[in-house]
Amino acid sequence: MVRITKRGITQELNKQLVDFLLSEIKKIKTSDGLDKFMSRLLTSEEQIMFKKRLAINLFLGEKKRVRDIRKILDVSKATIGFVRRGLVNLPKKETRTEKIIAKKDSKKSAHKSRYPYPTYKGRGRWRFLDRF
Repeated sequence: MVRITKRGITQELNKQLVDFLLSEIKKIKTSDGLDKFMSRLLTSEEQIMFKKRLAINLFLGEKKRVRDIRKILDVSKATIGFVRRGLVNLPKKETRTEKIIAKKDSKKSAHKSRYPYPTYKGRGRWRFLDRF
């Protein structure tokens, strides 16, 4: 993925850029014009990624199964979920792995309450220092 600088852009510049982008898109009349426009903005890899995301959105609208979309486009389930959520970091369902980890953590806390002394070997032998 492309690295982004920590410092963003101002709202004023963002508005200018959106207006400029909209005016450029309005000028496009043919598919060749769209290809030229995309080539000026994106690398070939970014174009492929963009087109696959568009296709995922199209297939999801057609109610295709995730398995079929993965096979057709050669994308991961995570990518499909990312597009399905609208490319924003919305809270997702708790996975089975997260449930198992939460269960283990609750067991560890129960273990601590029964045994107040640190273990003498292995993992966690220095964990008692976290209390200080």
